[in-house]
Amino acid sequence: MSRVGLRIKQERTKANMSIKALAKKVGISESFLNEVEQGRRIANEDLIKRVEKVLSVNLNEAMFEEIEEPVENIKEYKEPVKVNKQLEDAFSSILKKVPVCDLYLKEIYDYKYLPLKDKKVEGFNADKIFYIVAPDDSMRGLRIAKGDRVMVYLNPEMENNAIYLIEVEGKRMLRQLKRLDANKVLLISQNVDLKTESRDIKTFKIIGKCIKVEFEL
Repeated sequence: MSRVGLRIKQERTKANMSIKALAKKVGISESFLNEVEQGRRIANEDLIKRVEKVLSVNLNEAMFEEIEEPVENIKEYKEPVKVNKQLEDAFSSILKKVPVCDLYLKEIYDYKYLPLKDKKVEGFNADKIFYIVAPDDSMRGLRIAKGDRVMVYLNPEMENNAIYLIEVEGKRMLRQLKRLDANKVLLISQNVDLKTESRDIKTFKIIGKCIKVEFEL
């Protein structure tokens, strides 16, 4: 079961609302909502917003529940930049403090301060942006090398041929996704040689879309 699906079920139960009632309020079928709650279908951003409105909850928190009390390994990663807390608070309306995490969002290595425009970073919802540190060179052929910082937009929707942070059988990785048909997706990586793996879309989870990569010269 996906975290978002589980969270929807938990909040619906707290509200004493049946699947049928919630499905009707958000404009989808009861069977579809049941599959979302069971993790067999992916809720797109529009559906998540409608569910949030009906249940008065923030479902984004479900994706970050593992780092509610993160372990900050900033010193191990690099020497931290000292930030004046008063200045940080003063600029909070124009700068977003974005964490740089490991693949599983359990540890925060660093923070980046990015400009906010209409509560968005790079045109995306600022609360759904984070960085991960590329763990290996499996995507070097696609311009992502080990140690690079990759900006990720928390979104389970799939855009054909884009690069995503995904989870396969409990293991997270960066892969380019290419849809083959309604159910099959090609997972693409490239270090020296191009590698592909065909999978049913129900056998892996999309965590978020990779927006851009940053590296040091």
